[in-house]
Amino acid sequence: MEHDSSIDAGRVRKNLRDGCILQYIPGGVFDMGSIRYSNESPPHKVKLSPYWISRTTITNRMYDQFRQETEHRMSGFAGEAIYTQDNQPAIGVDYSDAAAYCQWAGGRLPTEAEWEFAARGTDDRKYPWGNALPDQSRAVYGRVYGKGGAAAPVGTHPGDASPFGLLDMAGNVLEWCSDWAAPYESGFEVNPSGASRGSSRIMRGGCWVYQAQSLAVTTRWFSVPHQKVSFAGFRMVVDVVERGADTKQRK
Repeated sequence: MEHDSSIDAGRVRKNLRDGCILQYIPGGVFDMGSIRYSNESPPHKVKLSPYWISRTTITNRMYDQFRQETEHRMSGFAGEAIYTQDNQPAIGVDYSDAAAYCQWAGGRLPTEAEWEFAARGTDDRKYPWGNALPDQSRAVYGRVYGKGGAAAPVGTHPGDASPFGLLDMAGNVLEWCSDWAAPYESGFEVNPSGASRGSSRIMRGGCWVYQAQSLAVTTRWFSVPHQKVSFAGFRMVVDVVERGADTKQRK
């Protein structure tokens, strides 16, 4: 199934603190997980409430603003030009760095259920764009570390768009989620937030240095919270405020 822009959610707004574009996700019920690998199983139904999520991962420009205002520590690759263009994803950040940014910007990290729903929607697709196999026009993957490989500026591969219009959810960089890493529970869940404790956190998505088999929307990565690598970043969720929000129709 190819991406159909007619099913995109219709509301966006700019986050005032950092300027990121937030996409409204209406919530709903979907099938989470797969039978591909043991850590993606069992598939189970999940119901989510509405939320906002950044259309792309947080960029270096946004992260630099955060650092300047808070005097937070620098990213792990701050001095390396290949990774530090303004519109490239902010990488070299560990879980605590990503969580601190989100708190500063008025949001939080997504749960992995929120991340997967935003990537796949309700039609059980394999990739954000549908079921067609990945290629280099759709996603950023298969680049070589140490030989010029790096993340692309965010949003440069519009073929990697989810049913809700989010970009780069299959490739470019892995993305921190708020959950502790643990096996899935079976049965119906409502707004799951993962295990209460653990030793690793969840990352989602594929990345520029991994291969095509990593790009499926169900792929899970168990990562130690202090990990800082050149192929991992994050995006942000903002909770829906019931009394209203500043929204506009997507063009």
